Amino acid sequence: MAEENESGASLLAKRDYARAVPLLKREAEKYPTNPRIRLQYADALAGASIIDEAITQYEATAKYYDDNGLTVQAIAVRKKADKIRGQAGERPPEVVAGKSEPLFTRKVPKSVLFEALNDTEREALFEEMDLESHDEGSVIISEGDPGSSMYLIASGEVKVFTRAAGQTSTVYLAKLGEGDFFGEVSVLTGKPRTATITASSRTELLRLDKEKLDNVLSKFPGIRKVLDDFYKRRAKHTVEAMIENLRKKA
Repeated sequence: MAEENESGASLLAKRDYARAVPLLKREAEKYPTNPRIRLQYADALAGASIIDEAITQYEATAKYYDDNGLTVQAIAVRKKADKIRGQAGERPPEVVAGKSEPLFTRKVPKSVLFEALNDTEREALFEEMDLESHDEGSVIISEGDPGSSMYLIASGEVKVFTRAAGQTSTVYLAKLGEGDFFGEVSVLTGKPRTATITASSRTELLRLDKEKLDNVLSKFPGIRKVLDDFYKRRAKHTVEAMIENLRKKA
């Protein structure tokens, strides 16, 4: 009886894509302005290898995010569409058509790190980012580990923990949500991770690896100045600043 009452979302979580598709299709038709349901429907379609319709749903979701100024989420969804295009042997539409709509014709993501870049620099930076997903409770980075990537939260939330001076137990610092970023200190300085960060819900991240960042910097040297200036300013609400304040109190 429990199986009969399963929702499309629960079937999607179990990767039972064939059964999830019709349920999520009905929900998407019932709530056409709900982007999360449409995105779940697209994920189920992609899992069931219904590629053309999945791409259509991804693009519709990305447009909704664009229209509402949610650029980070729009980019993450378009990366999903591009990924399944690649798996199907298709080229992204911009390659086929010879042109594309700039990623930043809408509002720029509200991020201290990116606000000083021009449209071309921002687009180049986001083009190098990879999309990755984490389930609730998943450890994304661990304190003390070497770090070669930084992350921007496209959807979901993460929790930040650190070890207080002289202690082995972890201390909860903060929760970060959509549009926030973390991991930048290790990428900029080469230092080990200063905090442990876990997913507090299903979370999707845009990851920028140091190697890909270096590739962008070789083409757009002005980005390095922005990154260096950001690191020197140490904005109040960065993970590094929170850790520093905690250690001062210890």
